[in-house]
Amino acid sequence: MTAPLFGEDTPAAAVASGARGASRPDPAASDAALVGDGFGWLAALLPTPRPPVCERCGQPMVLPAGAPVLWTCPACHPQEADPRG
Repeated sequence: MTAPLFGEDTPAAAVASGARGASRPDPAASDAALVGDGFGWLAALLPTPRPPVCERCGQPMVLPAGAPVLWTCPACHPQEADPRG
């Protein structure tokens, strides 16, 4: 028979800290610092990306306001490339 890893004869762990849980700072302040501005500072440092060309018509694509991370061709898809979104 094997002895259990944590048996009843295991001594209780000593308290490692005198700080109580209620004395911890509110995590909301650190959450705001971690979230930041959404990497806007990094986008400001990077150069403007060169637009790819449309495979169908060869015209440079644009980044529409409605989805600024997806390139679209203003000639082939004018309704998607509309800057008003």
